[in-house]
Amino acid sequence: MRRALPVLAVLFSIVLAGCGDDSLTAEQLRGQAAAICTRTAAATDRISVPSTPSQGGRFLQQGLTHLRPAVSQLRALKAPEELRERYDRAVQLAGQEVALIARHERAIAGGDDVIDSYRQLDAALEPLTMQENAYWRGLQVPACVRR
Repeated sequence: MRRALPVLAVLFSIVLAGCGDDSLTAEQLRGQAAAICTRTAAATDRISVPSTPSQGGRFLQQGLTHLRPAVSQLRALKAPEELRERYDRAVQLAGQEVALIARHERAIAGGDDVIDSYRQLDAALEPLTMQENAYWRGLQVPACVRR
């Protein structure tokens, strides 16, 4: 029994080490977040810009079909402890932007004026985007900086 105790102690420490934090390394986080943002930007860049106000709501709707899953994918990544607070804040701001776009898309679908809705959306998005971009730059994930 005495011989088994050191072996059990070693096995126990190995098991505990395997149960540690499942967060990504900083490099993994940057790479995976950049891949998500790059794919999303490519997809949203393919959406035709509306040529008439009547197409404005559909434009937002099409964008949301790509933005919502991207935010969910970013949210699913577990940042390393040293980046977690800043990363979570960047993703939170991205989620706020998506929610804001969705509100305006619903307003347009409900009959609100498209031009006025776009002006309001643009004004509300600007400060969020500026904050979010600052976080992505600080995290060294330029692919997630919005144009």
